Amino acid sequence: VSLTNEMAQDSSKVTKALIQTLNNDPSENVRLAALDALTPYVKDSGIRMELIKSIANQDSPVVQVSLAELMVAIQEKKSVSEMQKLLESEKTPADVKTRIKKSIDVLI
Repeated sequence: VSLTNEMAQDSSKVTKALIQTLNNDPSENVRLAALDALTPYVKDSGIRMELIKSIANQDSPVVQVSLAELMVAIQEKKSVSEMQKLLESEKTPADVKTRIKKSIDVLI
């Protein structure tokens, strides 16, 4: 039993570090790699919530679109309000808004 507990704790530490990286790393490629590494954990509701929160915090259009596409892939309707923030932001490029809008349309 303790081995399973240890593995769960290790997994939790890893996913927390990946979420930290996704939200804070200066490199777009590193953030994309973190997102990629988190994808197998999307069944975990805590991870899903962290990914949703991350959407509006991203300044990279590539990461924004990747997160939006992941939300569509996992049918996460709770992400719509965060994606809506990207649509309302003046910083979001027009082509990204188009992609985000398509993702929202699929989800609602």
